[in-house]
Amino acid sequence: MKVYSKLAAILIVSITLLVGCSGSKDEAISQAKQVAGSTFNEPAQKPTETAKGFSFYLPEGFKVKDEFENNVILSKGSQEYILFVNPHESLKSDVNFNEIKGAKEEKGIDTFKDKNRFGYISISPGEDKKYELIVGIGGVKTTTMSTTSDMVENAKNMMMIANSVEYGQEGKEDKAENKDNTKELLDLGPAKEGDQKKNENDK
Repeated sequence: MKVYSKLAAILIVSITLLVGCSGSKDEAISQAKQVAGSTFNEPAQKPTETAKGFSFYLPEGFKVKDEFENNVILSKGSQEYILFVNPHESLKSDVNFNEIKGAKEEKGIDTFKDKNRFGYISISPGEDKKYELIVGIGGVKTTTMSTTSDMVENAKNMMMIANSVEYGQEGKEDKAENKDNTKELLDLGPAKEGDQKKNENDK
């Protein structure tokens, strides 16, 4: 009887642990989706970093580890994140989202919209009890591998980054330069007209 009692106790403990573990995963996923949505609706943070063609905000503790065309590798401690920016896709674009949605079996997914933007969060099982967490807005996408314990904080920080991205910085500089050149050309107009009158008087 004692043997059966011990086996029953072990079985109960095991089931409790499994249920608790499953509950914590589901809770983390649910909370991550909620915080991503609330952060999406918050005012965008002012960019603090500039990359080629775009700028973005880095939350406290984050650093730029490496930079490539359209990609920036970020880190916070040992955690790494990938920031991908496609300047050809608007903030209303759902192209990245549809590619992600069709590629993998999703554990948790949600979308957020307003008049000018389309946002989303995607959470899918990965390796070593981690989840691939993707948070994006339009042509901007942030990706990391997250544990359930860090999932909510990661979702918030990643949405803050995605929400802050401003593309076309080089284009703005070019426009500003062209505007200055145009002003200079316009300023030359009256001088040329005066020279013309002077030449007529000489005649």
